[in-house]
Amino acid sequence: MKRLEGKVALISGTARGQGRAAALRFAAEGALVVGGDLLHEEAVETQRLIAREGGTALTPGPLDVTDEEAVRAWVEEAVDAFGGIDIVYAGAGAVRFGAIDSTAGHC
Repeated sequence: MKRLEGKVALISGTARGQGRAAALRFAAEGALVVGGDLLHEEAVETQRLIAREGGTALTPGPLDVTDEEAVRAWVEEAVDAFGGIDIVYAGAGAVRFGAIDSTAGHC
């Protein structure tokens, strides 16, 4: 049996980078992955990669983690699909470069 067999993992930022890597790894360990990202088509590609390896993933729609209602809907879709959530991995994020005074209002 795999370490995360049957566990439901809610993972943001699954379009690329650490979020995608986490989704692939959690699925490889048996988790049912519910992913999301603003870059929806890339997140769907992560879902396809998981399926090709025999895993189960769901990517309901574009996910903006700064929008409380969008996050609530995402969580509800995960619960509706799989009956609950066991793991939350916050992989969404953005990097901004520049002087502190030019980026301070964007965090």
